[in-house]
Order: sequence, then structure tokens, then C-alpha cells
Amino acid sequence: MSSASYIEFHARSAFSFLQGAATPEDLAARSAELECPAMALVDRDGIYGAPRFHMAAKKLGIRAHIGAEVTATDGSHYPLLVETRTGYRNLCRLITLLKLRAKKGEGAASPDEIAAHAAGLVCLTGDEHGPLFGGPGRPLRENAERLIRMFGRENVCAELQRHYLRDEEERNQAVVEMARGLRLPLLATNGVSYAARGGRQALDVLTAIRHKTTLEAAGRLLDRNSERHLKSAAEMSRLFADLPEAIANTRELSARLTFTLAELGYEFPRYPVPPGDDMNSFLRKRTE
Repeated sequence: MSSASYIEFHARSAFSFLQGAATPEDLAARSAELECPAMALVDRDGIYGAPRFHMAAKKLGIRAHIGAEVTATDGSHYPLLVETRTGYRNLCRLITLLKLRAKKGEGAASPDEIAAHAAGLVCLTGDEHGPLFGGPGRPLRENAERLIRMFGRENVCAELQRHYLRDEEERNQAVVEMARGLRLPLLATNGVSYAARGGRQALDVLTAIRHKTTLEAAGRLLDRNSERHLKSAAEMSRLFADLPEAIANTRELSARLTFTLAELGYEFPRYPVPPGDDMNSFLRKRTE
């Protein structure tokens, strides 16, 4: 498999409540080094890093997919990727909805509200905090069927991550069985928190700061290993050698995600100004 045949999904920037130790520019640059043609940036309850990520990726010839992990009232986190301009509008409206009614970092949307804004979005099933495992203790298949009702079968992907963790692999096997029973596509993703392996140290420092503790006392607050870095196509192919379709599906999904921030096409409304002025000169005079 060539080095350009895997698309990175589910990366986070440093704007996700200090969960990540990499800037959007770091992630784009490392993705280019690995010859990865596209990557999705997924911030928690926001698209904070999306503009910077889009600009950096554009300079490097990488497609920047936009998304967010939206916190739900049941405690789970929905990884949502924007497929169309309608999806971008719905994601922004959903994030605004949960932000307006709670303090920073405390907002959440109900599953019904998420379903009402589902058009144009693709939902990944997430990790242990995702809508399959992170909510109330319903059976896995029941949670998956609920996602299908919310987004449509064609807009739900059964997400798999591998960071050499035993409990993670147990969940993966359950997800594979469920996905095959419900005819959902498997998707190999990478829960990225830093661009390169060495970024683990910075992440540990940020985690300790967030929890107001020291590195020595942080204990299980820190990641168990240093695997949450961007990986090459060859590395991901080895990780998912038993599930090659999960790698192939990343390219198929990337091809579907046609929206980028370049397609916003926004123009500032024309404002009436006095003769001899344009909008910039008029604003400058008013400001002065």
C-alpha cells in the first residue's frame, strides 16, 4: 500500500480544552511529511482550529476535512464530520446551541437536538467516550441502531482505533461484530493528540496543568503510552492488517467529504458609504 493511501481521521488540535499538544499547523506539516493527502481535524465542541488548519493544509496541498466532537447530555461524545455546506451550517448551529446555554466547557446537546441537525454530517462511532460506549448502558447494537435512525445508515461509520491497549482491542472486536451484523462500514482512525511521538511529553505537561497537579502525581491521568501521534499509511496498514477494508474505507469517506472552508464563499455585506469613500476607508475614519 502506497504512502498516500491512508487518510488521517480524528486528529485533535491544542484548542480542544488543552487535550492536544499540537497546533493545527503542526498537524498539517506532519501530515505532509507522511505524504498523507487529507486529514480531518476534530475539536471538542467547536471548530476552533479549523481556519488555521485549513490555511496550513492548503499551503501544503492537503485536503482539510472539518468536524467536531459534540458533547451529548448522556455523557457521550459524537465525532461528526462535515460532508456538505448544509452539514457545516448544521454543525455550527448545533455548537452555538449548546454554547449559549452553559458556561464554557459545560454545554451539551441532547440526542434529539443532534438528530435535528444531522443533515450533511457523517457520524463516527467514536472511542470509549463515543455514542456506542460513552452513554447509558444500552446494548451496543441498540446504540448503533439509534445512530442509524439519527443519521441514516449511509452516514454512520464504525470507528476503530488501535493504540496497543488491551481494553481498546476488546471494544474493537465488539464493534467489528456489530458493524458486520448491521452492514456498517468499518473505518480505521487514529486518536491523535500530538503530531509526532515526541509530543507526548508536552501533552503530559498540559494534562497536569489542566488537572492542577504535578507530573509525578498525575498517575493515570496521563496516557498509558506514546501512540497517539500521526502515523504513516504503512504503519496504519500494519496495525489493521487483519481488516484491510477499514483502511480502504478511509479513502472512500474522504472522497465523500467534499466540503472545505474554501467553499464558504462569504462576502461581507455592502455598506452604504459617503462619496469618495469605500468601506475600508470609511471604517478607518470611524475607528480613528
